[in-house]
Amino acid sequence: MFRYFAATTARASSTSRLGQRVVQSRRVLTGTTRVGQIRGMSTQQNNSLSDSNVRYTIMAVAAAAGLSLFGLAGYAMFFGPGSMYPKPVRNLLREAGMAYMRPPEKQDLPKALECYEQALAQLDALGTSDSQHARDMPHVTGLVARVATVCTEMGDLDGAIEAYNDLLERLLGTDGMRDATTQVRRLLDDSLDKNERQGILRALGCANKLAETYEARGQRSKRRSAVLPHARAASTADADMAAQWYGWCLQLVMLTYQNHFNHQQLADNKPTTQTPSFDPDTLPSYFPVDIVTSLMYNAATFYSSNAQIELAEPLLQRALDLMRHGADGDETNVCRSSILMSHLANTGVMSGNLAAAERWSIDGLALAKRFPNNADCLNSFIALTYDLGIVYEASGSLESARVQYRQAAEIATSTGDDDAAKLASEAMTRLA
Repeated sequence: MFRYFAATTARASSTSRLGQRVVQSRRVLTGTTRVGQIRGMSTQQNNSLSDSNVRYTIMAVAAAAGLSLFGLAGYAMFFGPGSMYPKPVRNLLREAGMAYMRPPEKQDLPKALECYEQALAQLDALGTSDSQHARDMPHVTGLVARVATVCTEMGDLDGAIEAYNDLLERLLGTDGMRDATTQVRRLLDDSLDKNERQGILRALGCANKLAETYEARGQRSKRRSAVLPHARAASTADADMAAQWYGWCLQLVMLTYQNHFNHQQLADNKPTTQTPSFDPDTLPSYFPVDIVTSLMYNAATFYSSNAQIELAEPLLQRALDLMRHGADGDETNVCRSSILMSHLANTGVMSGNLAAAERWSIDGLALAKRFPNNADCLNSFIALTYDLGIVYEASGSLESARVQYRQAAEIATSTGDDDAAKLASEAMTRLA
C-alpha cells in the first residue's frame, strides 16, 4: 500500500507521482482528514516575498523508485507454503505464476488474473467449512492482494479498488473500516496478539493503496473530462474517496503515535503534549520510520496536487523531522531528505512564501550535492535548482534566475530527463 523508500539508482518512472511535472490548480477538496491536527503539526512561518496569486509551473521530482513504493511490505501478504493449499489451488497458483512472474514483455496478465481469481474462489468456498482457509487467513488475503496488484498493472483500477475494499473488509470487518480509532485502541493494547497487530498493519498498508488507487482513477477521469463531461464528477468523487482513506491512515498512525508518546512521557515523569516530538526513536516499535515518513509523503503529495498546501506542508516537515534532515550522513537518508526538501520548496512557491522556498532550496541543494551519483539526489538537485530560479525570478533577480534555469536544463538534458529540461528551457525563454 504505502510507497516505500527503496535503495536504488534506477531512473524515476515517468508515471510516478513525483515524476509528474504539473501546474498546480487551486481546487479544494473535502474529506475526513483531521485538518486542524495536521495544520497544528506545522512549524512554518509565512514570510511572503511575492504576490501569492502568482502561478508558477513547479517541478515535482520523484524518488528513483522509492517513495512511490511505500507500503509494499505494509499490505502484501506473502503466500504461505505450498502445502497450505489444496492441490487444485496449487495448480492454479502455478499456472498464474507462469503467466505473471515473467518479464513484462512476456507476461499474460489476463491469464494470471483469471487463475488467481479462480484460486481465491476455491479457497473462499473451502473456508466456509474449514477454518484453516477462512477468508481472513494470511494465505487467503495474500491472494486478494495479488489480485489487486494484477488489476492495477492491467490498468483495471475499478477491479483494483474492488479488491482492496474486499481485502480491508476481510482484515477489519465492515465496522473496523469505518473508524480508525477502533484500530488505534487495539494497537495500544499491550496484550494484543502479534498476528492481530500484523493484521492491522496490513490493513493500514491496504488502506493507503486504496487511497492511491482512488487518486489515480480520479486523475484519469480528470484527463478525460475534456471530452467526457460526466468524467469530472467521477474525478471529484474519487478525489474525495482518496482524501477519506489518506485521512483514515493518518488518523490511525498519528493517534497511535501520540498516545504511545504521551504514555512514555508519563513513564519518564514528563508532561504530556498534544504534538509528539517526531524523533524517530519515539515511534512505536511496530511503526518503522519508513512506513510513517512514506505515508506522510504520499498524503502530502496528494494534498499538494489539489492545492491543499496547508495540509501538505506540515506532513512534509514532520516526515523530514523523522528523517532527521539527513543529519546522520547516510546516503539513502540524505537523498530522501533532499527530495522532501524539494517538495517543501514547491509548497513555498505554490503558496507565495518565497522566503521558505529559497531556504528549502538552498538546504536541499546542500544535501543533494553530497551524493551526485545517487538518482534520488540527482533528481532533487535538478528540481531544487529550478525552484531557486523561480525564487530569483519572482524577486526580480533575473540574471540569477537565468543561471539557475540554465543549470537545471543542462543537467536534466545530460541525464535524459526530457520533461525537466523542457520546463527549464521554457523558463529561460520566458526571461530571454
